[in-house]
Amino acid sequence: MKKIIALLLFFHLFVYGETNATDTTMASDSSYLIKAQNKMLVKHAESLPLFVPLTEVLVQNSLIWAWDRYVLGVNYAKISPQVWKRNIENGWTWDNNHFGINFFGHPLQGVFYHGAARASGLSFYPSVFYDMLGSFTWEFFCENEYPSLNDFITTSYGGAFYGEILFRLSERLLAKSNPTWIDYVGAFILQPYTFIHHRISGTRPNNPGYFPIELSVFSGAGLRFGSDYRYDKAPAERLNDKWEELFGFAGLNLIYGSPKREMQKPFEYFTIHMTQEMGQKERLFNLEVLAKLKNINKISGSDWFDFASYTSYDVFYGDLVEMSAFSLGLGTDFMVALRPNLSFRLMSIPSFVVLGSTDFNYDDLLKEFYPDYKPTRTYQLNYGVHYKAAFEITAKHGRISNNTNIFLLKTMPSSAPHYGANGWDVVGFNISNIDFFLTNHINLGLNLKFYFKIAAYEGEYFEPMSRTMESFGFYVKYLF
Repeated sequence: MKKIIALLLFFHLFVYGETNATDTTMASDSSYLIKAQNKMLVKHAESLPLFVPLTEVLVQNSLIWAWDRYVLGVNYAKISPQVWKRNIENGWTWDNNHFGINFFGHPLQGVFYHGAARASGLSFYPSVFYDMLGSFTWEFFCENEYPSLNDFITTSYGGAFYGEILFRLSERLLAKSNPTWIDYVGAFILQPYTFIHHRISGTRPNNPGYFPIELSVFSGAGLRFGSDYRYDKAPAERLNDKWEELFGFAGLNLIYGSPKREMQKPFEYFTIHMTQEMGQKERLFNLEVLAKLKNINKISGSDWFDFASYTSYDVFYGDLVEMSAFSLGLGTDFMVALRPNLSFRLMSIPSFVVLGSTDFNYDDLLKEFYPDYKPTRTYQLNYGVHYKAAFEITAKHGRISNNTNIFLLKTMPSSAPHYGANGWDVVGFNISNIDFFLTNHINLGLNLKFYFKIAAYEGEYFEPMSRTMESFGFYVKYLF
């Protein structure tokens, strides 16, 4: 039911907006400034006093803590001045919470910190301070667990990242010339603070206003196959599991803003690609979000070149693979018109991984050699480097595209819970697509996906391991 409601909200959000349905993967129309001026005239109120978002952040933490303590009765919410003193004296540590809590739950908590600041009239970077403040006060004063550094990073960084995206999508609903009640409901769901502040005291400065959005949804099926291989000392002890299965998938692509326009503020251009795969035995969720912070842009006729600072979040989560990465880097993006109906676009972005994670696959060995071993978490915490590259060739009746992500990840110092399993992971994803344009709104497509991981950890029992996964699928795409 939640997925159906979300899909309906996305449909209503953009079907009544200005969209360019000819290209929902990488292209956009830079003339939207004129469209925005003709669409609406925003009347801004003054920024709210700084104590307003500060109070909202602290009240939010207090309400969540009270719910955990007195309604759910969880142990970690039992706090006292002694706990606060201990937390301050002990300082930061790395926690062992579930992957979903650390890399989805905490960023979601930060979304509301960010929304409180943005809806009060603050710009992006000052709002990040409130993400950090909310996370810091929660870690030190609202839990009796030791303050978690990875939680602080994902709540602050992830909260600013997703908070800005949801704030902009929420404000875009309210920026329509005649918002309906569905627009108001959607704005509230995407970012409650945006809706509440807007209804009580009007639109604030630093409001992003109306930006074009391109949305497409797709669904299909295919076959995937792969193997796990461990390079143990003796050949008889090697693990070589092979598998194959049919699977179905569905997802969406969303583009906010234009890639060929010089930006005025962070996140005036971002893309979202989301896919959920459900196999006969295995499932996999893939989310790739990329946003620009600042850029230099040059346009010559139909050709353009862009150099920008980027931030991204990539996650692949399921029974087959478990990894994620918040990245920050610099990259280039350009498009060349080869002929009137033929263009080529190339994107290249090297990044630093601020905080990442990769799944850990040596539990069976640890249980064999350490009888008292108990799994604490199923993934490693990492830093490292990330390279993202994409290209597409677009013609009148179709498109060929390819998207590559490669991660070189190192275990965070002192973060390994698995008997000193520090080491390296090399993870790569490659997705190739061929789209056939049947109509202005319907595409048929083929895709080929390839995933690999090579793990090498220190220790007597951690011999190198590799995993591969390939899939081939057919899909139907609808462009709004």
